[in-house]
Amino acid sequence: MRTHKKLTVGIGTTIAALLLAGPAQASTAADDQYSAVLGEQGGGTVQGESGGLPFTGLDLLLVGGVGTALTAGGVLIRRIARVPNSG
Repeated sequence: MRTHKKLTVGIGTTIAALLLAGPAQASTAADDQYSAVLGEQGGGTVQGESGGLPFTGLDLLLVGGVGTALTAGGVLIRRIARVPNSG
């Protein structure tokens, strides 16, 4: 019974993480701001700043949450699949 519950939680976590991964790659206003024609370089820095990284608009909390959920799901699946010693 306990293994069945762990398996259900692991599968549910994995499915939830995969469903949440789609919106993390959705187009944002920042994507449109820095888009460029093929073969041309887009202006990725704010005017007046030099040497800085461009703002991409990527939600790092969402990406971190998805990564954490996938890692937790993988650890849970490994624990479920572990065969107990019979000796």
